Amino acid sequence: MNLRNTKWLSLALALALPGSALAVGELDGRIRGKLLEAGTSAALPGVKVTITSPALIGGAKVLATANDGYFEATSLPPGEYLVEFSMDGIKPTRRKLVVRQGETSPLNVTWNIESDMEETIEVEAEVPTTRPDSTQSGTVFSSETQSRVASARSYQAVAQQVAGVSGGANPDVRGANSVMNRYLVDGLDITDPVTNTFSANINFDSVGSFSILTGGMEAQYNSMGGVINLVSNQGSDQFHVDASFYGNHYRLSAPAQFGANLYEGTKFLDETPRPPTEGYQGNLNVSGPIVKEKLWFNLSYQYGNNQASVPSGPPLSIQAPNRQAISNLMRGKLTWAPGSRSRVTLSALADPATFDYADNNGSNANFLTPLASRRQNQGGLLGNLIWEYFPSEATTFKAMIGGQQSTIEAGPQGLLGKIDSDALKGFYDESNSTYDYNRPHHTNSDDGSQWFNFNRHTVDARYTLQTDLSVARRGQLFGQRHEAQVGFQGRLVQRRFSRVTPGGRFYSDAGGGPGAGGLCLDETTGVGCNTYTEYPDFRTIERGGGFGLYAQDRWKPTEWLTIMPGLRFDYGMTKDASGRIVAQLAGLGPRLGAVLDLTRDQKTIFSAFYGRSNETLSLLAAANSSPGATQSIYLYNKTTKQFEFLQSAGGPGGTVVDRKDHTPPHSDEILLSLRRQVNKGVGLGVEYTYKQISNMWENVEINQLWDPSGTRIVGYRDNEYQGAIYNVSRPDSNWVKYQSVDLIASGRPTKDLEFYAAYTLSFRYGPGVDTLGQLGTGIGQFYNPRQAQFYTGYALGDTRHQLKFQGSYTWKGLTFGPGLSYATGTPQARRYLTANNVTGNILRSPVGTTPTGAGNDPTQIAEFRLPDVLTVNARLSYDFAELTGQKITLIADGFNLFNMAAATALRTTENTPGPSLVGQATARQQPLRVQLGLRYQY
Repeated sequence: MNLRNTKWLSLALALALPGSALAVGELDGRIRGKLLEAGTSAALPGVKVTITSPALIGGAKVLATANDGYFEATSLPPGEYLVEFSMDGIKPTRRKLVVRQGETSPLNVTWNIESDMEETIEVEAEVPTTRPDSTQSGTVFSSETQSRVASARSYQAVAQQVAGVSGGANPDVRGANSVMNRYLVDGLDITDPVTNTFSANINFDSVGSFSILTGGMEAQYNSMGGVINLVSNQGSDQFHVDASFYGNHYRLSAPAQFGANLYEGTKFLDETPRPPTEGYQGNLNVSGPIVKEKLWFNLSYQYGNNQASVPSGPPLSIQAPNRQAISNLMRGKLTWAPGSRSRVTLSALADPATFDYADNNGSNANFLTPLASRRQNQGGLLGNLIWEYFPSEATTFKAMIGGQQSTIEAGPQGLLGKIDSDALKGFYDESNSTYDYNRPHHTNSDDGSQWFNFNRHTVDARYTLQTDLSVARRGQLFGQRHEAQVGFQGRLVQRRFSRVTPGGRFYSDAGGGPGAGGLCLDETTGVGCNTYTEYPDFRTIERGGGFGLYAQDRWKPTEWLTIMPGLRFDYGMTKDASGRIVAQLAGLGPRLGAVLDLTRDQKTIFSAFYGRSNETLSLLAAANSSPGATQSIYLYNKTTKQFEFLQSAGGPGGTVVDRKDHTPPHSDEILLSLRRQVNKGVGLGVEYTYKQISNMWENVEINQLWDPSGTRIVGYRDNEYQGAIYNVSRPDSNWVKYQSVDLIASGRPTKDLEFYAAYTLSFRYGPGVDTLGQLGTGIGQFYNPRQAQFYTGYALGDTRHQLKFQGSYTWKGLTFGPGLSYATGTPQARRYLTANNVTGNILRSPVGTTPTGAGNDPTQIAEFRLPDVLTVNARLSYDFAELTGQKITLIADGFNLFNMAAATALRTTENTPGPSLVGQATARQQPLRVQLGLRYQY
């Protein structure tokens, strides 16, 4: 065996080392191609290739073409590059192109070596149109692209621009729900270890590249949903300042009020005073060299003050106070090249923020009285250190260590913040118009309104320590080209949680009618009295750790075929607060992809992919199984006019864990893609996705016995514990299937014109409506077995049609950037009240439907969905550099330009007594607003 094959053998043996691979993200891109002689198409071996870029620290990268003219440069930070080919005694030829994060920029060059002229050809297309060596779906947006369109200036909003993404700030990606994504920044996994949602906010202008992956991922990724992978800006050999201010004064927003019914539009005569919806943001970014070509810095700061209001609506029909969010986002990054073959990156972030009336920007706003509102304080620190070593052009070593701490404190607005005294008018009489921490929370079940106090004060802190190690080797094995990579990654996580109940209890009132008059304020009259729950204070600590390995190969048996086998092994173990092992899960994740160059010119690419991802490490199950306080539930006796003990819940006996089955939650995905470059810098694609997500976490109630109607609890399996007992497990019956077809067009045909457009037809089907209650649906198939029949159908989150467009055109400094988003409504679940809050709510028809007639006639069922939502935004900006040479840009953004008012949340629970309120809008699209901005760049 020759030396080259020995190196490959040593790389394969590295698989025997212990390790973990949870989610490691690509931060760099690559340039790959062939150099041929123009006249004969013969390969040009041994030609010097020099690659330079303002983004490349440590000076130029120099390599030589192989015997077949092949060359490849890896570990290139995103940016613009100049590639020069040179030979002694011959005029060089040059090409310019853009490298994007996680992608290959193809560069096949024919060179007339007999020419006496130097040649430079610019490749202006910023978007590689066909991804000729990848099965991955999704796209990469640069900060430059985002600067030309109207956006919410958050990386979470950027993800919504991509085909197959729906939902909100924590998106649903191709059938997976919002707790199945991974979030990465500069190589550090910042996915919350408990909720699996994003856990940090980042200065928008500090991000240089947004990679949104939606499927077909190589073995280095492990996500049942999508991957949002960010690379922050670094310094350069030039000093730069980027300062901006954005403001949306309330007078630039439409003040319209809308009716509660879906058919009601603007209420022009509604004189209800509405607090201003407005926001302001200031940004400062400074970067440059500390030592040229050796040490660079980048510092960023963003201040935000945003207020959001929801039009008044039922049940209170009085304008709720604004939600006010104040944030201070700070980020720093150092990039160091100690030598030509190594690179070190140190980055850190802090994101403290406060939210007054935290729930008053969505469907809860019209149910909460000011004293019952929630205040939230949050924020944390994160940082990581990356060392990259390039002993040769064929080998790359990478090591990373990082950590994160984040805390969310949530509690009564009156305790953690201030109460808007003007907002109290109309809610309370004079004797009840001040906040009292010791007064219990009341929920009026007749109309859903909430009164007097927020029902809990919690402090939730999460800690993460992560390490990644990887080695990649490129070259030829047995005469065929391979690129293999193996990786090791470990993660330790911890959660510390405490809860206090203001007043020691909270009430669920019913039968007294809507509003304050229906509250249980006097037991002697019994008006509204139903149940109350005593909830003692408690604290918990949950811990976990995981490890695994991944191996991935790119094998090219021919120039037009790439085969991509990969394999992952993941293991995770978590413990709850009592030290009980909740999960000890292991999973193999095979990946197999193939990429076929149909026309042999990298312009028509077909790819096929199969892959499995396993979720083996999450503290969500441990948090659900930790023994909390023993809750005591009391039911009002109308005869004795007193509350009497009904049952206990929670406590040490409230949960059991399923240790017999080690099958983790997992997804199986098939992705077929056809991509075609139809013009310079313009590509079209069609993608088909099939995905099944299985064994999702859920609480399965195992103790209560129900009557045939599913409305009363008639006994218990364990008579010594007369309450709910939950088995925290991963049932085989908790699954979702998803299919979609995506049509995508994107490109940059000229340096002034860029666009991305997509249409998605999708179907999401199955009984998996929630994950341990994390999605807040309020329903689940495993609490009441009599209800299981209603959960197999189109799942919550099923968005049948989506249409998206983002584009921009620049002419002499003037830029116009329109954007459009259209989505059909998602299914809702109509719920009916039972006897009390212990038995909860029930369904009488499948999820996504509602009965339309009396009796038990299955033909009298109609779909129950949100309305379709259309939003049109646009940016108009002018860069004064065209006139003055100074890069000062005036910006005007318009959001919801047609002032659409589609309902985004509906009343779904039947009230009693009184007329039904089901189907009434509880939240609508934010009205038309205009944001003005000023940006200075040096």
